[in-house]
Amino acid sequence: MTEFLEYPIKHTEDNLIFSKDGAVTAYFEIPGFGYDFLSNDEKFMPFINQLTFLQTQGHDLHLLSLPQSNNIEDITQDQKERMKLKAQEYQYDLLEDGLKYQDLLTDVLVKHNKATEKREYRNYIGVQLNRKLNRYKPGNAGTNFLASLREFFIGLNSPVNQAIGLEAADILLSEIEAYKDQAKAVEETLKRTYVVNRNRQIGDAVRPLSTIENLMIAELMYSATTSFRDVEPRYEFVTGETIKVAIEGKEEHAIRPNVKAYLDLQESYISEITPNTLEISKQVDDETETIYTRAFVLTKFAHNDNDFPGYEWPYKVQRSLSFPIMMSARLYHKDNQSVLKELSNTKLEFNDQKEQAHKARVQVDLQVAENERGVIKLEKYFQDTGYPSYVNSFTFRINADSKKELDARAAEFEDKMRTFGITVKVPFGEQPALFMEMLPGSKQINQDYKNETDPRMVAGMMFGASSSLGDNQGFYIGDTLQGKPVFIWPELASKAHEGVATAVNSISCLIAGATGFGKSVLMNLITFLSVLCGAYALIIDPKGDRKKWIDGLPFIAKKYVSVWELTDSEEHSGILDPFRTSPDTEKGRSVATNIFASLARTNVGEEKYSLLSKAFKYAASKEEPCVGEAIDYLRRLHASEESTMTAKKYEELDSLLSVLDTFMDEPYIKLLIGKPGDKHRSLSVDKPLQVLMIENLTLPKAEKDPEKYTPSERIGTAIMISITAFSQQFMMGGERTRHKVILSDEADVMDRNDTGRELNNFIVRRGRYYTTTLLKGAQNASDHGNDVANLGMKFCFALKKTDEAREMLDYFDLPQTNENIDRLKTLDRGTCLFQDIYGRTDVLKVNPVFKQILDSFDTSTSSEKEREFEKRKKEKMTVGS
Repeated sequence: MTEFLEYPIKHTEDNLIFSKDGAVTAYFEIPGFGYDFLSNDEKFMPFINQLTFLQTQGHDLHLLSLPQSNNIEDITQDQKERMKLKAQEYQYDLLEDGLKYQDLLTDVLVKHNKATEKREYRNYIGVQLNRKLNRYKPGNAGTNFLASLREFFIGLNSPVNQAIGLEAADILLSEIEAYKDQAKAVEETLKRTYVVNRNRQIGDAVRPLSTIENLMIAELMYSATTSFRDVEPRYEFVTGETIKVAIEGKEEHAIRPNVKAYLDLQESYISEITPNTLEISKQVDDETETIYTRAFVLTKFAHNDNDFPGYEWPYKVQRSLSFPIMMSARLYHKDNQSVLKELSNTKLEFNDQKEQAHKARVQVDLQVAENERGVIKLEKYFQDTGYPSYVNSFTFRINADSKKELDARAAEFEDKMRTFGITVKVPFGEQPALFMEMLPGSKQINQDYKNETDPRMVAGMMFGASSSLGDNQGFYIGDTLQGKPVFIWPELASKAHEGVATAVNSISCLIAGATGFGKSVLMNLITFLSVLCGAYALIIDPKGDRKKWIDGLPFIAKKYVSVWELTDSEEHSGILDPFRTSPDTEKGRSVATNIFASLARTNVGEEKYSLLSKAFKYAASKEEPCVGEAIDYLRRLHASEESTMTAKKYEELDSLLSVLDTFMDEPYIKLLIGKPGDKHRSLSVDKPLQVLMIENLTLPKAEKDPEKYTPSERIGTAIMISITAFSQQFMMGGERTRHKVILSDEADVMDRNDTGRELNNFIVRRGRYYTTTLLKGAQNASDHGNDVANLGMKFCFALKKTDEAREMLDYFDLPQTNENIDRLKTLDRGTCLFQDIYGRTDVLKVNPVFKQILDSFDTSTSSEKEREFEKRKKEKMTVGS
């Protein structure tokens, strides 16, 4: 085994790592902020925040960026516990089915996670708290030397060194608590640093790591698999024991670190097979796993003050490489006074060289003159800005399953870095030292490769930018293009949980996109998973796409699904009567009046509208309110009041009845007209999954003027409005805390009618109170209108027109750049632009996981045999080519 330097970590306590050299570093995770779709102005917010921090803080820093995923098992286990809690609050018939689905999903995702390399990154920052061990201390060398001597003599006489029973490695609990207090203060500063917009933040901008997480990060460095599947959280790890010691006759408590326990983190066998390559092997599940690894150091920046935005090279390199990399950056703080002192000394050296050249009567080297001008420029820059500098050491590590693959990845990495004007190299024979340098709690070991820069360059790297997306809780809907699993909890925005600050409070969703790109699959998936997790769902399906759901769905038995195939038969007469679909009689009267006023083409203030209003008021007063009562009222009025009614009014009544009679011959009108004593099956609000289908219903095109609707289109719109009224009843019925989902596949049809738009808006606005999510689907951006400001999550699949793409970007509050427009127009089938409730935006690849589920959502006309035939045909063509 190659001989390595001593393991640096002495003790771990929560997010604190105590190193053997005396350093104490507090480590935090930066959950990250969405960056890709920000405008240039928005990008300056995190830049200024980080620049301010780097300019004013005085600690040495350690930045770590590692390819890791969230703990899928923790997320799914939390969701299972949440489901069990719901079962205690209200009837939850699908609990066992939902739990079974979660177990199967966890098994699939965990296996995939262990078998594949991570291209999602988790970012960490370590802040060295013991300023006595800062590499560069304020002041000059002479005063620093005297200070260190004074500290040495003070240390010899300190009570700690006079303690009885205290060993050299022991740490007083009082000292640990003091560092914890200091770490807490640092945490508050970091929370203001790594954030884009405080209104768009999932919880805190940073969070302190736990002991287990610190240990796991350290052990990841020793992993013998590219997917880190050999590293598991060490929940039983004992970091040390509490002991009692006597200091000046007073009993104190201290921690005696369990140094031997850290050997378990270093179980791998590491050998230096070449001067630039390490081989790491380990026994994993009774088999020997081996990877090859190579570390690079950064030797040169090509940086300009005006590069930001555009020089976010760590973020861009990570997203553009086809494999993951590990990055460690050690930033040693040097105060402005020290920087200026060193620059002044360098100027004196140049003066000495010029004097020597003058004495020797030789010309000063041109390079010396050039360097002197550079130093003078730097001195003025640091004098004007007051900036400190950061002496930095960047280390990058690449892993691969074979030496050949490692060489190929190394070459690709070097080429990519060159595109950013950055030079990296593999120091000969320094792999063991660079391996150790990346460990948390370690330090820069190889002193030959370091750069010194100002805070602007460090801030411009945009450390912390990520492709974070979703809620990291709830159920799984797909992955980012970097392979990060995306989980959403649709109810979350209505919960007002402590520590969760969202950009929006609505739990309704916008889902847009051209036909055939996956819009319906996503709406079905969110609805299906919500039901499995305890929700009730109502699907409004005017196209009849979900006819086969009558036989049930995977994990949802037939008895829990109610599919209404509404037809023009007597069996369904009156089932969509507004008095029966609305949450109360008054709302039914209002909806019925507006629907039939629209059919009769009359408006408020006209005689026909007045007659309709009176008729429906009469119907509302009856013991069994229904539209049939109102029409009978008008017929009786027509038959008996001719002599008492003005000729004009009677003429209007006659015309109104004539129009209504015309509509009686149209298909589906019977659905709207109930009669007293109807004994037909009625819609329910207490079924886990209900689908309302009206196949062949005539609905108007989005761009058609409502004034030009045909009678069948008017009836189609009226029926959709009545269904939306039932949606309101569905929302307000049952337990308020139960999550409900309303999937409206053609929401734009209702939005073009005043009553329909009012009903939809009510569901969106009040959905948070009633824990109801409206999945509002439509093909075009313009179909969603003014509702967008009140919607929470937004999903957009590919759009065909540039104007539509521009409008959708406006709805997403994203810059309308050519790049963003092209991205929206060229999204692949099954991928969409997703903006979560925190305002973060990225591309999502929807994944139902199980084929049976995807097949149940299929609306194509091809059979399984046809698909199999076409698949074999394509395979033959590929082989033949």
